[in-house]
Amino acid sequence: MKNYKLRLFGAGVRGEHILPFNIEPTQEQIENAVTILIEKGLMELKLESGFHRKDCWTLTYEEVLDNKKEKENILGTWV
Repeated sequence: MKNYKLRLFGAGVRGEHILPFNIEPTQEQIENAVTILIEKGLMELKLESGFHRKDCWTLTYEEVLDNKKEKENILGTWV
């Protein structure tokens, strides 16, 4: 099982949540998960007046790696 960090920002709000998935999630699965998290109040949305657009949302996600368990071979060196 892999954990993914979801970030939602824009329209004057910002929210983050870490969510586990058994498989590589599709865009639709991520969007559905965020919708459910917001409806149930599990993803806390904070007011933000930063540099983000006020008329649209941006949703990003990335896999959260456990640096102690997973290493990557970069240019012949395990990091």
